[in-house]
Order: sequence, then structure tokens, then C-alpha cells
Amino acid sequence: MKMSLVVGFEEKHLVEFSFDEFWGGIKITVDGVKVMGTVQILSFSTMKAWEITVGTNEQHHVRFEKRRAQFFAAFKPQPVRVYVDGIFIMEAFE
Repeated sequence: MKMSLVVGFEEKHLVEFSFDEFWGGIKITVDGVKVMGTVQILSFSTMKAWEITVGTNEQHHVRFEKRRAQFFAAFKPQPVRVYVDGIFIMEAFE
């Protein structure tokens, strides 16, 4: 799954979030530069969040939340929600 959004008003940045469903890898880039990457092999939590700050003069707090079902999660949709400065912006399903 891959999603992207533009953050900022005067100082715009392209933020991209990608999730590899098979290996569980997460990658977040800002303007093409990788700022965060993790691999999630085994997790018992039903919600995982990643947070970054984007911008220098005009800073914005971006939060990605991935939720999954407690049982049979591999067979159910796992929504990823994006919040910018605490405001819900978009949601995508893997």
C-alpha cells in the first residue's frame, strides 16, 4: 500500500507512506528522502502509530495510524489513517 499527501501552505512538502503487506515494512519519505523505516515482524497490538514533523519555518505534525483486527487480521482490511496537526486528513485500506 502506498499513499501520499502534500503538507503545508507556504512551505509545501510531499509526504509518502508505504507499507509492504508481505514483510511488514514501513517507509515514510518527505520530498523523496527517507525519514523513517521499520519492519514489523510480530505484533500483538491492534494499533501502531508513526509520527514525524515536517517543515522548517512552517512546521506540521504528521501522524500515521495503522489499525488491524484482533483475530484473522491477515484476511481483513487494515486501515491507515493520516492526521496533520491533529486533524484527520485521509484514510486508505490495504
